[in-house]
Amino acid sequence: MPEDKSLEATGLGLIQDSHNNPKHLAASLDDGSVCIWDVRPRHTDSDLSQGRVVGKTSPGLLSGGYRAGQSREEIKAIMTETGAVESVSIDSDRGRGYFAQNSTLVEVDLATLQVVSQDVFPFPVAALSQSRDSSLVVGTNWTIHIHDPRNKSKSPVDPDLQCESIGGPSSSHASLSQPGPLSILDRAEDESFWIAGRFTHLLNYDRRFFPRIRGTVHSGGRISCITETHHPYVPRSLDLLQNPSITISDVYAAKTALGSTILAAGEYKGKGSLEFYGLAPSSSGSVIIESYRNRQTAASTRLLSVAAHGHSTVFSDGDGNLKWVERDGMTAIRSYNINDAVDPPSFNQAQSAAQGHEEEPSQGDIVQKIIPLRPSAGPWSSKRSDVNQTDLVLKTGDGRIGVLGFGYNTLFTKEEEEAIVETTEQRERRDAEKQYRETLGRALQSQADEVRFMRGLGLMG
Repeated sequence: MPEDKSLEATGLGLIQDSHNNPKHLAASLDDGSVCIWDVRPRHTDSDLSQGRVVGKTSPGLLSGGYRAGQSREEIKAIMTETGAVESVSIDSDRGRGYFAQNSTLVEVDLATLQVVSQDVFPFPVAALSQSRDSSLVVGTNWTIHIHDPRNKSKSPVDPDLQCESIGGPSSSHASLSQPGPLSILDRAEDESFWIAGRFTHLLNYDRRFFPRIRGTVHSGGRISCITETHHPYVPRSLDLLQNPSITISDVYAAKTALGSTILAAGEYKGKGSLEFYGLAPSSSGSVIIESYRNRQTAASTRLLSVAAHGHSTVFSDGDGNLKWVERDGMTAIRSYNINDAVDPPSFNQAQSAAQGHEEEPSQGDIVQKIIPLRPSAGPWSSKRSDVNQTDLVLKTGDGRIGVLGFGYNTLFTKEEEEAIVETTEQRERRDAEKQYRETLGRALQSQADEVRFMRGLGLMG
C-alpha cells in the first residue's frame, strides 16, 4: 500500500492495454482514494516496474472528500459499509473506472484521476459487471440497472423516493423478488447477462429486451462469484478413466465443440459448491445443455471466488485456500494457502484481539477476488508460455492486494528467503496458532457479513 501501510483495498479492477494485455491495477481504498499499480512484467520497463504505484488520488475522492467535513473514520465507514466485492468496473477503451460506494457510482478518468460523473441509485450497490461497449450492469440490493454513462438525459435518483422505484415504472430497471446480488457476468456473444447472489437461482437477462427476464436456472446454493471460460463443457461421462468404452473421437468432439462454460462458486448447506454450466449457441441465444455441481469435495467452507486459469479452474474458500481442479470440476491439481506466505500474529496477540483488547488486521486471511493476468500479445507472450501458470492477482478479506506466481523467484523483490529450521514442538505450536486464527477469523467474518446484510435490508441503524 502507498504511504500509509494501514490502508485497505475495498475494490479492485484490471486495466488492459490496446492489445488486451494486463497493464495496471486500479483499486478503491478505505480512505476514499483510488490507487493504481503497474502489473506489467519487469522486462517491459525496468526492474522496478511490476508492483510499483503509478498514481494515487487524494483521500476522500470517492466519498466527497474531507471538503464535506468528513473525518477519516467516517470515510472508512462509508467505503466499507456494504462490503461489496465486485465494486470496481474498468472501461480500458475509454480510460474510465467506475467505483461503487454505498448507493453512489463514481466515474473516474484513469489518466487524470479526476471524477467525471456521479450517479445515485435507489439502494446500495452490491455488484458491478465489467464494462462492455461503454456500458455496465449495476446490481443494487433490490434492483438491476443497465448503466450507460454517455446517456446524460436521465435525472438523478432521489434517495428519499426508494419505494417509488419498486412500485413505479420499471422501464429503466428490473426489480428483484429477493435481495442480494453478489456477482454479474456480462456476455457479448449473445447480448445477455447473468445475475447470481444470495438467492438460489441464476437470473438471465437479454440486454435487447431488458428489463424482461429471459430465464432462470436453479442452483440451490448461494453464489458468491460467477464467471466464464471460453472452453466448452466436457461432461464427466466422457472421462476415459471412468468409462473406458468412450472413444478418443468422442472426447475430441466434445472439447472442440462450439460453446463455453459458466463457472460459479458459492455455498450449499454450509459447504463449498463449485458449479459448471455448459452453454451452447442456439437461434434464441445461448442455452445451458449440461451442468455439474461439486458439493462433496470442493471445500468444507463457503467458496468465495472462482476464475478460469488456462485449461483449469481455480477457486478460493473460507479457510484461505486456493485450489485448482481440472475441467471436470473434481480432479484436484494443486492447492495453496495464502496464510502460509505471510508472517502471522502471535498466539497471544490473537487471544488479545479476540478479547477486545486490541485490533489485529488479520486472524487468518481469505481470498475474495481472483484476477488472472492472462497474456494476449506482445511482450507478455514471451514471459511464460504455459497459460496454466500465469500470475494471479488476489484481493483478500483484510483489504490486501498481491500477486501469486509460479516458480522459485519472488515477484516484487530480489531478496532470498531464509531457511527456517523448525523443531517438532515449534511446528506443532505454529499449527495450533494457525488453526486458532482460522477458526476465529471465520467467526468474525461471518458476523461482519451478517451485519452488512442486515444493514442493507434496513433492519439495523
